[in-house]
Amino acid sequence: MKRGVAWVVASAWAWAATAQTAPLRYWVHFTGKTDAPGYVHSLEAPEAFLSERSLNRRAAQGIALDETDLPVAAAYVQAVEAVPGFEVVLESKWLNAVTVRAADSTASTEALSALPFVTEVRSVAVWAGDARPPEVASPRGPEVAPSEYGKGWVALNQLNGQALHALGYRGAGKWIAVLDAGYDAADRLPVFDRAFAEGRIVEGIDAMRSQGGLFAHHRHGTSVLGTMAAWWPDSLIGTAPDATYVLYRTEDAYSEYLIEEDYWVVAAEHADSLGVDLMNTSLGYSLFDDPEMNHSWEDLDGQTTHIARGMSLAASKGILCVTSAGNSGNSAWHRITTPADAHDILAVGAVDANGTHASFSGFGPSADGRVKPEVMALGVAAAYPTHDTLVKTGNGTSFASPILCGLAACLWESAPHATAADVRWAIRTSAHLATAPNDSMGYGIPDFGIARALLRPQVTEAPAAVEVFPNPATDRVRFTLSGGTEGMARVRWFGLNGRLIADETAYLWATEDGASGWIDVNVAPGGYVLIVDPQIGERGRGVVIVQ
Repeated sequence: MKRGVAWVVASAWAWAATAQTAPLRYWVHFTGKTDAPGYVHSLEAPEAFLSERSLNRRAAQGIALDETDLPVAAAYVQAVEAVPGFEVVLESKWLNAVTVRAADSTASTEALSALPFVTEVRSVAVWAGDARPPEVASPRGPEVAPSEYGKGWVALNQLNGQALHALGYRGAGKWIAVLDAGYDAADRLPVFDRAFAEGRIVEGIDAMRSQGGLFAHHRHGTSVLGTMAAWWPDSLIGTAPDATYVLYRTEDAYSEYLIEEDYWVVAAEHADSLGVDLMNTSLGYSLFDDPEMNHSWEDLDGQTTHIARGMSLAASKGILCVTSAGNSGNSAWHRITTPADAHDILAVGAVDANGTHASFSGFGPSADGRVKPEVMALGVAAAYPTHDTLVKTGNGTSFASPILCGLAACLWESAPHATAADVRWAIRTSAHLATAPNDSMGYGIPDFGIARALLRPQVTEAPAAVEVFPNPATDRVRFTLSGGTEGMARVRWFGLNGRLIADETAYLWATEDGASGWIDVNVAPGGYVLIVDPQIGERGRGVVIVQ
């Protein structure tokens, strides 16, 4: 089984792609950007490299631009291309690097390493030939009866997604980037006719620059897209049938090499520049065709692999990133695969219709001990469209991820004031194991009805006072909220400069004075404003000193 996707069809291309074994593509990392000769870009003029929608997404969430947003220095790229025998094929501004292709196996990387602004040169792939091809508004749909969802009802109902759909929230106005292996036949399937007719399926880029483009090569992306975008009443309606989808091909379905992680980063940067709101990645990497490229378990700390670093950066820019946990639960690897280890994302594992963990679904935690996967969705007998206009069912976390991603878009549509971090928190907090997460199910199966209740609009009047003690605190803070009731509460730590430092969840129990709870201190010494936001009742605010 191909590790990067849920399943693969046999093809003569598979032999062709792996027949050559000389490593002829290399990762070249640079030291900086703005100090390069002739550098023209500036954070003061971001419209030169980011769209208005992308800038608006950052502004709405209070996210500042930083150097990772700046394009790679053209002078560095030109200097690399001037080295005989190499051609730049990919550029990554987030990771400040390029991927180069060697002309043949005699090319030496010593000249690349000798460039004063180059910090690392590493093999990432074999060459399978020149694959470059020739040059070449969101309405809300009608009301839907439960019976019209067809085979899609099981996945929707398990997450209480109908609580959103029944109110008309089906993803309208939200843009979802889908990064996958190919969308063979998607442009001619009736299940996508409505989305194409309304201009809501948009071609992003084929990061591999392969012959045939996005609507060729593989059907995995078609199936993934169908779980969200499908509109075929009585057969299959997806979890976000009114959303807009931007399609990307990053996965080589015929071989497995590190360069695929770089393809993903390039596509994610492009999606960010367009201003997408969410990303779905039904891919995962651990072992490769060249064993020297294999990841170790220690690499899955969210900041080592290229794809996890890229996804963490995407999340930091206000994009809600959803990814599959991986299908290695029954294998020797057993754990999640990268990028499920990324920070501030939702890694989604698979359950069956009864809510039981699928044995193949990858286990957590991450290498640095964080809860993984975060949440679960249907990944056993999940409905998807096929290339021959049928609706079938299949297994894999590749289905669980987009099923949840689609509903995340609907949830965000219902709460336009929310940030990506807010939406992620509400989904996690609504899950059935939120107070007792584990290594197989994470925080559990979300309830999107509860998640919507958690994302009620911000209160405009001054919050009630929160009594905090001990104060100063060292290890643990207990608080009493006069306007709260028993249940879950969101607890946020803000620095005195207004910056969000930590975002956590606590349980409140009823007291004579309202409701009380406690939370461990995981912040540096200093002064903080503590905002306690109960699921039911008014939020409160207090000040605490941490020693």
